[in-house]
Amino acid sequence: MKILVFIQTFANPTLTFIYNEVTELAKNHEVKIITCERKNEHLFPFKDVAEIPFVENPLQLKYQTKLQYLDLKWAFKSVHFEERINKVVDEFKPDVIHTHFGFESWLFLENYRRSDIPIFISFHGYDASHKLSSLRYRKAVKLCLNRPEMTPVFVSEFMKLHVERIVEQQFSRAKILYYGTDTDFFKRKNYQQKEGIFTFLQVSSFSEKKGHKFTVRAFAELIKRQKTGPRIKLILAGEGCLRNDTEALVKELDISEYVEFPGLVNRQQAKELMESADAFVHHSVTSASVGDMEGIPNAIMEAMAMELPVLSTLHSGIPELVENEINGYLVEERDIETYSQRMLAILSWKYERVNREKVIQLFEKKQHGSQLAEYYHAVLNA
Repeated sequence: MKILVFIQTFANPTLTFIYNEVTELAKNHEVKIITCERKNEHLFPFKDVAEIPFVENPLQLKYQTKLQYLDLKWAFKSVHFEERINKVVDEFKPDVIHTHFGFESWLFLENYRRSDIPIFISFHGYDASHKLSSLRYRKAVKLCLNRPEMTPVFVSEFMKLHVERIVEQQFSRAKILYYGTDTDFFKRKNYQQKEGIFTFLQVSSFSEKKGHKFTVRAFAELIKRQKTGPRIKLILAGEGCLRNDTEALVKELDISEYVEFPGLVNRQQAKELMESADAFVHHSVTSASVGDMEGIPNAIMEAMAMELPVLSTLHSGIPELVENEINGYLVEERDIETYSQRMLAILSWKYERVNREKVIQLFEKKQHGSQLAEYYHAVLNA
């Protein structure tokens, strides 16, 4: 099967789940990628990538992002881009086309001329939450997904139901496809937990929906309430626009000696951090500024594959992965008091084999790839 994938930026380190998906598909199928911008080729060395910039006129570029943010249909049109992507389609002759992120997909869809090839469009988080506040975007989603060649793919059942509720329509052709995790790579080797110290870990970008400030405040409360037991440490790995604010909050709360910021880590370094951690924290929230939501954070899947108990929130599709009091604890978003109490409670937990078993059963990379291929075949054979 020949599969053409469109992603606006390939490969952003925060979107490794897409790289995992295409590399898994490429083991059994011919996969080609169209992207407007290729990044980190040395880290993500996929061979068949056509890089086609969307705009080249500096004056147009100055306003392009703002115009697209307003979801103005013509802002996604480009004669040069149209010619080049359609040439790739005509030469590659794909059996299916798969685009990622609703609002980014418009770059491809508004310039694509044909309607005879099945198209799958994946919604991941921001495109199925904040963007729906735009009336133009809601109309575009509705019109697009009513086209007979279109099949929407959602990363969780919650996300599908949320989009259907907001656009006021059910999508009978919609598919649910959980992210796939490399459980062969994320596999614990050391079961000897450190005596006398308990490490909480988060690996993610520093953005509002990752909830770092709530984790830091809950951890500060834990320091106050813990009377006996092991020494505790919090590691917050990653980069992003809110890292400086988070570091400032740690200093303000006078807990700097308990908190570490190792910065951006690659996959191997993330695994090493998980190998030495005792619990994984990820206080996901719906951002107050723009209403952005997670899908199901891939980092939580990786941590569970490493058998770490998880502290997270009743947010979006996370309860489809983490069961409260079985894989860890879930609390309401922004509930610092309860979150701190659960931090205290999880100090008695050990590595949880049931967490890895659940990831292997529902969120394993090979299974993800085979299920997606089955979706393609089903549409082609319909």
